[in-house]
Amino acid sequence: MANPGKEGLMRVEINDGVTWRDLAGDVVILNVETGVYFGLDGAGGQIWRELVEHGSIEKTLEALERQFDAEPDELRRDLDEIVEQLVKKRLVQLIGEKPKSRLR
Repeated sequence: MANPGKEGLMRVEINDGVTWRDLAGDVVILNVETGVYFGLDGAGGQIWRELVEHGSIEKTLEALERQFDAEPDELRRDLDEIVEQLVKKRLVQLIGEKPKSRLR
């Protein structure tokens, strides 16, 4: 997964027809149109909650770094892995935001 760094932000957008619930700390995600079901527990559930709240890979990573005592590279790998699974299952899509150009 590409790391845009200062190039821009990667937004995470929940696809149409996708709903989710927090059940006793676990997250259950369902695409009602395709029937695809995905469950996340523990840190995976927290990653989902942060993605929903912040809507971007970078802001989610910042929030996770404040919550977990783990190396930033490890958190980034975990985040990328979960996002990749969500994209493959067509539950979310990634949208790159390019920096605003400066007109002179």
